[in-house]
Amino acid sequence: MSEVIIRRYRRSDRQPVLDITEESFGGFCMEARVEEHFGPIAQMTWQQRKAGGIDYDLRCNPEHTLVAERDEQVVGYICNRVYRDQRIGHIANLAVALAHQGQGIGKMLISAALAHLRDCGMRYARIETLESNARGCKLYPSFGFKEVGRQVFFMREL
Repeated sequence: MSEVIIRRYRRSDRQPVLDITEESFGGFCMEARVEEHFGPIAQMTWQQRKAGGIDYDLRCNPEHTLVAERDEQVVGYICNRVYRDQRIGHIANLAVALAHQGQGIGKMLISAALAHLRDCGMRYARIETLESNARGCKLYPSFGFKEVGRQVFFMREL
């Protein structure tokens, strides 16, 4: 396999990023959990709602999104948010295309994101995941992240 390059997001990456979002999150996002309990919301699948959230980051924070590229094809991405007043960088979303998982691309993206957040003057970085994401729960501490709390997500119909 050829080399993976981590680079800044470009507008032309939008559709591949959204495609990776729809194929890779599976049971590892709150939108999927909500759909399990309530069905599609606003006539949108969880994939469409998750992709909408990613699209928001691509429009509002494109300068903080990085992509992994192999053979001129986007194979992963990481969306970051920068809270300058708090000096906290937030890794909001990380995904690797299914065919490219297990090859260290997620690690490369996290390393690049941490460097980017440092370059932006951030003092701390945060990331969160669902308990069911065993890979993430193992991976994030290997980068020095410490579990600082757990959150319970509630939702009801109105």
